[in-house]
Amino acid sequence: MKIKIISTVISLVCILGCSKETETKYSENTLVFKEEVNEISIYQDINGVSVERKVFIRVPNTMDSTYDYPLFFGFHGAGGSGLQFLNNQKLTDLINAGEFIGVYPNGYSNSGSSGGFWNLGNEPTDADDIEFVSLIIEEIKKYKNVAISRMYAMGFSNGAGMVNLLGKSTSYFNGIAPLFSQQILSIGALSSKKSLSVYQLNGLKDGLIPVNGGVSSVGNFMSAEDSVKNWIDAFHCNSSPLKQSFKWGEVDLDQWVYKDCDDNHEVKMIWAKETGHGFEDPIAKEKVYEEAWLFLKIH
Repeated sequence: MKIKIISTVISLVCILGCSKETETKYSENTLVFKEEVNEISIYQDINGVSVERKVFIRVPNTMDSTYDYPLFFGFHGAGGSGLQFLNNQKLTDLINAGEFIGVYPNGYSNSGSSGGFWNLGNEPTDADDIEFVSLIIEEIKKYKNVAISRMYAMGFSNGAGMVNLLGKSTSYFNGIAPLFSQQILSIGALSSKKSLSVYQLNGLKDGLIPVNGGVSSVGNFMSAEDSVKNWIDAFHCNSSPLKQSFKWGEVDLDQWVYKDCDDNHEVKMIWAKETGHGFEDPIAKEKVYEEAWLFLKIH
């Protein structure tokens, strides 16, 4: 769904009552993204030092200047960088089809290594990553053709933990997709700022993130099932899910969809059988991004 830019004359009528999506003051948006790949720097105070942190932004190869695009944030796994999402061909195809603008931040490492982490409490970073995301959003607000009211976040592993934290601690996102992780206990104990949709996927043979919960080298986790229950309780979803089984390539999956949540949101739990910490099957590797976006975009 794309959002039409409303002309200055029509926007005056909004004083009488318009949706949030038509209330944007476009005169304040003075910057224009360059074609395809943009790189912005965010300066953040970490332990008393101003640190430059990079964010990669990919826009459609042919931008429609009359529309606002949803924003899709991608959070990499531990030791990774935003380039992993920037170079993801399936996401690039979705961007070039006009589905969204991709926003791919770099995590931070206390050692100054090239790979970064998201700070959930057990990682080698002292960065306040909630603040970092807030700073990114404030910078993006300066640009034209963005729909701040329609933002979504996906993360893999440590990045999945980050989107869970953002989903609980902020009101920025309409939906999140934590892949190959669930909530750690400290995040599960937080109260949500607003309702949102959740697309949680786990590998049943994950050797790093314990599907049944417990302590691992990267944190103390709820079970995948309890993590989903935590979301559906928070958003008052229908506790009787719709169940479905299907295949992506050679991977068998089961899913449970909890509907009728607050503000028409949904929570989806997917279990990938015979799958560890990430997909090996090439079809499943691509399919997860497409299916997660199809779920998120309707919310």
